[in-house]
Amino acid sequence: MSAEPDRTPFYKRRSLQVIAIVIAVPILALAWWLGSPLFIDQVVNEPFPRAAMGVVPEGMTDEEAEESMVEAAATDQPATEPMPSLPQPEVTTTTSTIPTTSPSSEVAGTGETIETDPTEVAEEVEPVATTEPVAPPDTSSDQPAPPPEPEETTTSVSVPPPPTGPIALASGELVDGDSFHKGSGQVVLYELEDGSRLIRLEEIEVTNGPDLHVLLTPVHNLEGRNHLKEAGYIDLGQLKGNIGSQNYEVPSDYVIPDQLTLVIYCVPFQVVFTTAELA
Repeated sequence: MSAEPDRTPFYKRRSLQVIAIVIAVPILALAWWLGSPLFIDQVVNEPFPRAAMGVVPEGMTDEEAEESMVEAAATDQPATEPMPSLPQPEVTTTTSTIPTTSPSSEVAGTGETIETDPTEVAEEVEPVATTEPVAPPDTSSDQPAPPPEPEETTTSVSVPPPPTGPIALASGELVDGDSFHKGSGQVVLYELEDGSRLIRLEEIEVTNGPDLHVLLTPVHNLEGRNHLKEAGYIDLGQLKGNIGSQNYEVPSDYVIPDQLTLVIYCVPFQVVFTTAELA
């Protein structure tokens, strides 16, 4: 009777293979999570919120206002009115009759009229000469005319109406963090009509990476992660997409500093991908 072969080495090899697979799966998953953003772009395009352009009526949410504005913007309502005709003014003609007969006079008690020629009457009247001196007019009571009072003039100053809608407080362009981590596009800080602030990323294109976040720091000329940590920052949240246009709310209690820089920052590797100095 032959002895059975020893299968211990086989079981040991099988156990080692299982252990290697268990260890390799999370390592490969972690490597894919960290490395895949370098090869895969994530495009996010958000429109500027139309509800921020005005005041949302009472009893309506921001979502309802946004939906209402979108529906209204997609509907045309043409209206054409003719130019109103102006009434014609009435023209009144006045005629006058001029007598052509010469003046006449009636003889008292006879009822007869005698036609007279005005030129003959003028010739019969002769000026009467007088030797009495004519006194000059009394000017003692004449007083000099008072000077005219100056007319009061009023100057009207037109005051422009207060601006409505979002107001751009500061803006800047994204610049590369280094030769590998690049970024382009515009960054604008808006103040909305209700007093809230909004960071708007316009048509950006950033090198993708794992867990990118949008930060605000109160310095210019940022020199890497150590400078960022020394200066301090606030986190506006994870970057929604490395390509496109997005909106990020600024906390209401955040005081806007004199120098402000937006940073797109890789949290796991603590790398500054791109920055924009807002001025």
